[in-house]
Amino acid sequence: MLLVSHPIRNLLLALAVLFVAFCAFVAVSVFTTRRNANEKLNDLERLAVSSSPQANWKELQRKYGSKLHSTVGCTELTCQYEMTVSNRELALFRLVPYTEMNVWFTVYKGSLQWTLVEYRTALRGPNSPVVHVQEGMCAHGCGVRFDVNPHGTTQQTSNGIVEFDTRATPAQRDAALALNLGCFARVGGCKDIVDMLPTVWGRTGRRQITSRLRGLSQELEECHCLQPLAEQF
Repeated sequence: MLLVSHPIRNLLLALAVLFVAFCAFVAVSVFTTRRNANEKLNDLERLAVSSSPQANWKELQRKYGSKLHSTVGCTELTCQYEMTVSNRELALFRLVPYTEMNVWFTVYKGSLQWTLVEYRTALRGPNSPVVHVQEGMCAHGCGVRFDVNPHGTTQQTSNGIVEFDTRATPAQRDAALALNLGCFARVGGCKDIVDMLPTVWGRTGRRQITSRLRGLSQELEECHCLQPLAEQF
């Protein structure tokens, strides 16, 4: 029978404890990051469906307090506030690529004008994917009801943007805000905008994607309209 000396046994025990502690750290970090990101997306959804988004904005200011940072260049007319969620702790151990979600709130004349989510992953290759989701509040006039770029079938897989305002349908709004939060903990990282927002884009080939929803840009291209579609504005 092979006997293990006390020093070696103690070393193995210490390594086992460290391994368990590291696994617990990873699990807690992943859970906390995804919970924080999901909370931000839920806040944006409540803004979109609220009958009083300006009151909701005031509640968010109280809720997040100092975590809501004003950016440089605020004036009496306009100001922008920012919050960030990232997997920085996991990325430091090189377990997964660095991934972050930045959320901006733009205030104009005292009213929330729009929000913007930037979701990105830093891959080692030349093209790291980034998705932007912009939500208009129609506080000082509305912009685009719903739009997607790229749209149709395309090989543009690293950069995407979705825009919507309070007139978007529930299906459009839900798809735009359904970011894949698994990218924060995905080994190897999310490779393209399909991975990051699969409710809006899907794959049709190895290097080809297509938009799942039709937006204003695609409708204008397909109908060759000289004038904007009235119902989209």
